[in-house]
Amino acid sequence: MKRILYTFAIGLLIVSCQKEIDVDLNEADPKVVIEANYTAEDSTVRVRVTQTTNYFDLAPAPEINNAVVTITDANGAVSNVNSIGNGSYELTNYVPAFNTTYSMSVSYNGVEYVAQCEMNPPVPLEDMTFDFYPGFFGSPEGYASNIRFFDPADTVNFYLIVLSKNGSVSDSVPNLILQDDQLTDGNLVERPLFVNPLYETGDVIGMELRSVDSRMFYYYSELQTIAGAQTSAAPANPEGNWSNDALGYFNAYSNSRKIGVVP
Repeated sequence: MKRILYTFAIGLLIVSCQKEIDVDLNEADPKVVIEANYTAEDSTVRVRVTQTTNYFDLAPAPEINNAVVTITDANGAVSNVNSIGNGSYELTNYVPAFNTTYSMSVSYNGVEYVAQCEMNPPVPLEDMTFDFYPGFFGSPEGYASNIRFFDPADTVNFYLIVLSKNGSVSDSVPNLILQDDQLTDGNLVERPLFVNPLYETGDVIGMELRSVDSRMFYYYSELQTIAGAQTSAAPANPEGNWSNDALGYFNAYSNSRKIGVVP
């Protein structure tokens, strides 16, 4: 998200084939980008605040270190999230309350950006299993892991699944696995999670099930659609949950984990 191309106009004035072509690139005003995560697992709020740059600017995104960042719980108690440098802000030992909505505020340059996110309780993972597959379309044979968990009944749930292999976490946007309970409410969810390449005997596989709210689920779904789009046009920006046109997201989530070894 460091370099996102926003609306710009290209004017081409061609006088003749011998004349110089004048190309005018008008940069859009920079926008504030806020990436905020409140992880129940370690009771820590982490926020990164930057500004966008022009598409052709190779410099890193400008970091914002003088914003005022706060988080507010369902009872109205406000806590400061302090700057730790490099555009990052952090609050530790912030004990979560589940089934409640948190509000975050980021004030910078006279503008306040606000977002809300519901903190849902964690859903425990069952022990993972593995199935052998002969390979697909010429790819090598190997194993796929099966996720297993009981979805809570009479509750609308949304999940992000993050896998790791031998300690290497695959948490980039294309590698995230999205799961809802539209067809599985109150039932055992059991499905294979295919990766490329498939796992080999002895691989140590980590599985993380994040319980997220609906807006974050659709935010990541839109991100994956944008990342997978084959187009030469400038990519659009996913619709986050911040006010005043800030880009990014505020995600408050719980999670559960399991580790398994491929037989």
